[in-house]
Amino acid sequence: MKRVLTLASLLAATPLALLAQAAAAPTTVKSVSLLQELSSPFILPLWACSGLIVYLVIDLYLKSGSKQFVPAADFDTLRTYFRAGDYHGAYAWSAANSGSVASVAHAGIKHATGGKTASEDAMGAAIIGENSKFQNKIAYLSVIGVIAPMVGLTGTVVGMIQAFAAMGAAGAADPSKLSGAIGHVLHATAAGLAVAIPAFVFYYLLRNRVSHQIHELSLAINDLFRCYPYEHMKDVAFEGGEHVAATPNWITGAAPVNTPAAQS
Repeated sequence: MKRVLTLASLLAATPLALLAQAAAAPTTVKSVSLLQELSSPFILPLWACSGLIVYLVIDLYLKSGSKQFVPAADFDTLRTYFRAGDYHGAYAWSAANSGSVASVAHAGIKHATGGKTASEDAMGAAIIGENSKFQNKIAYLSVIGVIAPMVGLTGTVVGMIQAFAAMGAAGAADPSKLSGAIGHVLHATAAGLAVAIPAFVFYYLLRNRVSHQIHELSLAINDLFRCYPYEHMKDVAFEGGEHVAATPNWITGAAPVNTPAAQS
């Protein structure tokens, strides 16, 4: 009798054991490839930011080199004109050529007719303008560094909202499913940080690189104009740089100009 009861209890417990085993078995989570993770709508803008970073870094690095930013050949040409006293030739050359050296020298020669102070002020403004051309581009790296984590965080928040909504609708209470969903959406945050960190690193590196080149340009230009004959430039008129301000007409007695603006 005891054996029969034992056998009956084993037979009754077998279905319960199988049910418990099935419940304890790990739930299969649908795997998503890394390529699919990196192709989500909130990560695609980060790909565009990455491409922009690569373009800006290469472009700024090449243009801010010493051979491109402060080319020795340009200074040699200007020294040749200055040694010969051919300032009209130097003015024409600087007007016809592009580059930081030509732009700054052109401003200095053009305003040398107003004296040393006017020439130095004009060259200082030109140097600031050349610096701004680079710093404006470099600033985009800082903008990307700030925006990229925000884009990634937005993707994470939206993904978590959708994950919690789906689990709430299905009535799921399995912590493994919740952790899997959170791990899935955190790819957006990781991608945002992966874009932002290099952007900030290159921002500071390129900013310091350009600042160094601007300093070298200032020193070289000051050395070039060190013995400039400002006293002989008072009555010189360069082509395209003629004086346009005359003596006031209430002193000369000249008639006022009848322009449409004056008539209105």
